[in-house]
Amino acid sequence: MADTPDRPSKENVAESAGKEASPEQAVKEKPAKGKDKEKKGKEDDKTGRQSGATPAALAAQTKPAVARYAPTYRLEPKNPLRQERLELIVKAEMNKNYGADYSFHPKYSLHMAAQVAEDIKSRIKLLNFDRYRYIVLITVGEFLMQGLYSMANFLWDAEKDGYVNYTIETPTFFAVCTVFYIYYD
Repeated sequence: MADTPDRPSKENVAESAGKEASPEQAVKEKPAKGKDKEKKGKEDDKTGRQSGATPAALAAQTKPAVARYAPTYRLEPKNPLRQERLELIVKAEMNKNYGADYSFHPKYSLHMAAQVAEDIKSRIKLLNFDRYRYIVLITVGEFLMQGLYSMANFLWDAEKDGYVNYTIETPTFFAVCTVFYIYYD
């Protein structure tokens, strides 16, 4: 029978009795000790008490009672969102960045749209509307005899969630900014 790592032969046991245990054997022995502790812990759980534990030690292990309070739910925000203020921010940022001096370039327009979206979002967050999350979407394109249709679907609360939309159209380009605000409990 060949020696396996789990069951050494009688010859190997006799040889290793005089030597120190190798690291591999020491690692294999450690889980066996842990299993004995787990079995002992399970036996203690079955009897309901621990052997050799003093009443003072048992009292120290019990957790103190936690005071419970009635839940207080606040369903409305302390600082509710005002859509008119969002419209003013979106209009001001879009007119500032996509004014008369703007010329469309495919490479730079991507980075500029991302920067304008971050600027709009940061200005809205400074208003500290309570419990709202924002999504700012900016689309910029060049007029080259094409059409553009865009659609977004959301599942939201019609009373608390909504959007603000602002469009700039010139003979050479268009820019559309949509800010979605979603109430977050």
